[in-house]
Amino acid sequence: MGRRFDPCWNHHLKPESKLWQMVKKNLPSIHWTRLESWAMPGVPDVYGIQDGISVFVELKVTRSNKINLSPFQKNWLYNHYLQGGRSFIMLQTLDQRLLRVFPSSILHSPLSITSEPQLKVSYTGPAAGDAWIRVEQFLLHSPLAEIPEDLSL
Repeated sequence: MGRRFDPCWNHHLKPESKLWQMVKKNLPSIHWTRLESWAMPGVPDVYGIQDGISVFVELKVTRSNKINLSPFQKNWLYNHYLQGGRSFIMLQTLDQRLLRVFPSSILHSPLSITSEPQLKVSYTGPAAGDAWIRVEQFLLHSPLAEIPEDLSL
């Protein structure tokens, strides 16, 4: 009869907007707010809260494992870490269909991206639901990295 309606709005979204939609859909127990950071450069893309635990998340989508952060983003995330805040970088690698979540403490050293705790999950396939449970637990309950004495305020 006629063509099946296929929403076209999703095809025109930027990759980070699609990642935001995926986070919102798969982590519904966290109250999320998408932040428009035009007024304050460097503020992460999303803020979430659940049971009094607040978290900021910078969303990045790439075809490699490289995290491209602006100097403003690095500064905000690093200073938030120094104050004991929970903030993370969520990196979606399209080619590998992986989601990697890093605490903002990785920014204290270029080598720390390989040595800091991180969560790496596949967000497709039969275990996708369990992967999102692990993401939620990591964001809200992973231990915060200790601030090295030479970096303390």
